[in-house]
Amino acid sequence: MSKLIRPQKVSDQVLAVLEERIIEGEYPEGSRIPPERTLAAEFGVSRPSVRAALGVLVSQGVLEARQGDGYYISARPKQDFLHSWQELLGKHSNWEHDIYDFSRQQEGCMAALAAERRTEADLKRIEFWLQKFENACAEGNRDHQAEADVSFHQAIADATHNILFGHLSGGLLRMLYQRTRSGIVHVNQSDNPRPTLMQHHRMLFEAIRQQDAGQAAAIAQSHLTYVSERIQLERDYQIRQEHADTLASNDLDKVKNW
Repeated sequence: MSKLIRPQKVSDQVLAVLEERIIEGEYPEGSRIPPERTLAAEFGVSRPSVRAALGVLVSQGVLEARQGDGYYISARPKQDFLHSWQELLGKHSNWEHDIYDFSRQQEGCMAALAAERRTEADLKRIEFWLQKFENACAEGNRDHQAEADVSFHQAIADATHNILFGHLSGGLLRMLYQRTRSGIVHVNQSDNPRPTLMQHHRMLFEAIRQQDAGQAAAIAQSHLTYVSERIQLERDYQIRQEHADTLASNDLDKVKNW
């Protein structure tokens, strides 16, 4: 028996286009998408067809409908995904080692792919965040340094032109960064790590610019090794500092009645 081929509903076609734009990051998380009237005019379809497609995205939790203010890209799917990972890490005694191991492999792979696939526009975006990172380090602005660092690595992930790496970096790797690597911007030892961090970022950018995939992967991985070692050194230093403070406090207690 032959199977009937039915034409695709207009609303389903609109839905497919919107889903593709959301996946590719054309509508970033938290942003307001164009209103129904604008989308209907762009696609050359009726507003009810657009409304039906938007309704599906709302029911899926991809969009949030705000009364009188249109539709916004929801953060809920990513938050649900990250929550499950956070629960897993909270139950795992060796979670930090595994985070660095996982991140080292993923970022090495992303750096290599970015070197192979990057465009001139990708390079400009990566260099933009590199300069912001270097400026923040020079100024000692820790908040800007952390955000520029994350954005630099996100630009590299986007330069792979693989939506899975882009979303992985934007969600999971950003969460892992906040749990581990962000601590390096708050080091208090006299041996300032920022010059080395800036050098690593500059070297990574140059390897991607020169399309040297092997070098880019090696730099990305060695950078993470350095970060993990520095953070451990800082923790050891803090432990010694707290111990010394306790001993000093005990000394004061001994002589307070002299």
